[in-house]
Amino acid sequence: MLTRVVGRGRVRELSETELDQLRAGAARTVVDVGTGDGRFAYARATAHPDWLVIGIDAIDEPMGETAQRAMRRPERGGRPNLLLLRASIEQVPGELMDAADEVTVVLPWGRLLEGIVCPDEEVPLGLASLCRPGAAVSIILNGEIWVESTPARFRDLPDPTPEHVATVVAPAFAEAGIRLSAARWLEADEAKALTSTWSRKLGHGREHPRFLNIDGVACSLGSPG
Repeated sequence: MLTRVVGRGRVRELSETELDQLRAGAARTVVDVGTGDGRFAYARATAHPDWLVIGIDAIDEPMGETAQRAMRRPERGGRPNLLLLRASIEQVPGELMDAADEVTVVLPWGRLLEGIVCPDEEVPLGLASLCRPGAAVSIILNGEIWVESTPARFRDLPDPTPEHVATVVAPAFAEAGIRLSAARWLEADEAKALTSTWSRKLGHGREHPRFLNIDGVACSLGSPG
C-alpha cells in the first residue's frame, strides 16, 4: 500500500487499484521527487488538469498544508489530479515503478542531492525505476550553496557544473537507464519562473539565481546511446 498525505499530520493508505484508476484517467503521469512542501507539484497539477501529478518525499509533514488544500473542492483550490505520497527514492514502492511519463527533481536537498551530484546506485536507479521507457527526466540543481556559506554536510561535494555532469553524473545515470543531455545554467527568467518554495527563497534578491538544468530520457538498460 502507498501512504498518501491528506492533511497536516494525516495520512491514509492508497491502494494500487486506486492509483491505477487515477492513472487511467490521466493524459500523462508526472512524478516530482523530493517534492518538499508539494507546491511545485500543486502548480503543475493546476496548469495541467488532465495530468496526474504525484509528489513524493520521505518526510510527510511539509506536504501537509498543500495536501489539505488539494483535498478540497476544486472551486476552493482542490486538485483531484494531485497525489502527495510519503515515499523514499531509495525504496521506491512497487506501485510507482514504471508509472511516470515524466520525472522531475527541483532543487533537491539532503540524501537526494548527494545521490545525484555524487551518484551512487540507489538514487539513479530509484529515479529510473519510476520511469516508463522514453519518459522525460528533468533535474534542477542549486549551484548557490557552493558559492557562499556551504552547509557542512555538503562541503566535500564537488561543484555541480556542466562539466561535472558530463564526466561523472551522466555515466552513472546511463548505467541506471537514464540518458542525460548536456547540462546548462538556466537563464535568469527561467530560474525566476520556477514555482517551488525553494526557488523563491534562493532567488530572493538575486538578479540571476545559479540553477543548473539537466534533462534526460529513460531508456531500457542495454539499449544503445
